[in-house]
Order: sequence, then C-alpha cells, then structure tokens
Amino acid sequence: MILCIDCGNTMIKFALFENGQIVKSFQIRTLRDRTSDEYAYSFSSLIKKDVKVDGAIISSVVPLLTPALTNAIKKAFNVVPRVVGKELKTKMPIKIDNPNELGGDMLIGALAARGKFGNSVLVADLGTATKVYVVNDKGAFIGGAITCGMEVSLRGLVNSTSQLLETPMVVPNKIIGKSTKDSIESGIVYGQAFMVKEFAKEMEEECGYKLTKVLTGGFSKIIKDILNDFIYDEDLCLEGLYEIYKMNEVMKNE
Repeated sequence: MILCIDCGNTMIKFALFENGQIVKSFQIRTLRDRTSDEYAYSFSSLIKKDVKVDGAIISSVVPLLTPALTNAIKKAFNVVPRVVGKELKTKMPIKIDNPNELGGDMLIGALAARGKFGNSVLVADLGTATKVYVVNDKGAFIGGAITCGMEVSLRGLVNSTSQLLETPMVVPNKIIGKSTKDSIESGIVYGQAFMVKEFAKEMEEECGYKLTKVLTGGFSKIIKDILNDFIYDEDLCLEGLYEIYKMNEVMKNE
C-alpha cells in the first residue's frame, strides 16, 4: 500500500491507497513540537501492524515538521517517503512568475483536479487559508488567490473584540442574524461562500471560458450546500499525492 500524507497548518491528513483507491484515511492535529518518535507512534497506532506500507509521499506547508514526519515514516514503516518539491516530476506546466514559490498543497490539488475533471478547472481549497486557483484550457497552473480561512477569520474577530464569544461554524438558517452570535456565524460562513463564488465568477471572466469548479479542504463541507455549482471532493489533495507518487515511480523505472 502507498501512504499519502498532506500536512497542513491545522491538520495532517493521511490516506492508504491500494490499486488507486483509498482503503483507509484519518487525520490528526498538526503539532509543531512533536518529535519524530511521537509521530511514528501515532502512525503505528492508527495503521494496523499487518498492513504493509510499500511507499509513502509527503506534502507539507509546515517546513519545520517535514523532517520529523519523514523520520517518523522511516521508523514506523521502514520506507523512505518522497517529499513534494521541485525535484519531483508532475508533468504540469506552471505559468506563474516564480514557479518555485508554488506551495505543494496547491500543486497537488491542481494536478488531481486536472486528472479527474480535465483542463479548464478551478479549485477552491478551504483550510487554514482559503486558496482559489486555476488550471487553464491547456492544462497549465496559472495562479489564483489566497486569503484567510474561516477559522482564522473567526479567531481574529473574537480575539480583537472581547465582547464576542467563540461561535461554532455551521450554516445559519438566515443571512440576517438576530443576535451577535447569529450575525458572526452568518458573516463568517456566508461571507466565505460568497467570496469563493465571486472569485470563481471573476476568474472565469478573466480566463474567457467556463471552468469546472471543485471544492475541497477541511472547511469546505460547511459551505458545500451553499455552493451547489461546485463539485465537492473531500479527498482531492490526497488523490493528487498518490498520482504524483505513481508518476515518479514510473519515471524512475524508465
């Protein structure tokens, strides 16, 4: 089996793939002060001992944790993981000012979206940050927009306004809130949904053609029913990681 690890600022997602299909997935909170031994113990406890991990790949937006995760995989499964970076091949043209600036999370999301839905695709990835980016009609990554995610926005509002209580992120019944709590809930949830929808509209106009719109990321399930013209794909980035792993295995043996 192939273990794919997507390390974000808030959560670390894992998936075990067999014959191109996810057979097990789980996630743990991103803790920057954990050692490789602690992560190795977590991995071993979450994956049955009789499961043979034949290979692994890591994408991380937390560079501080990448060595710990790499060593943890070595200790737990006796395999050396690939790490998404410029040395890995993706066969995707990157048409931005400095391709080396492109985060691994956006690269794997774009690659997976193109593989599943074809060219001319837009991805809205809602995590710690909200990222909206585009693969054009020629299959090239051409850029996008990055802004604060839902949780970051909520905590910034709560922390800067002492009278506001922390509010759960669920879709409120009405946009017009009748209390401070309801108004915050509406602002955070509907505000994020409307922002993503408007980004998609403007990006389509800028491209000059229709885009298939895909919604992914940890917070996407909260607003997926509001954005009914988006395709909800919870495992998009993990599938992109698997695709990169297999692609580089093939090229290694050529």
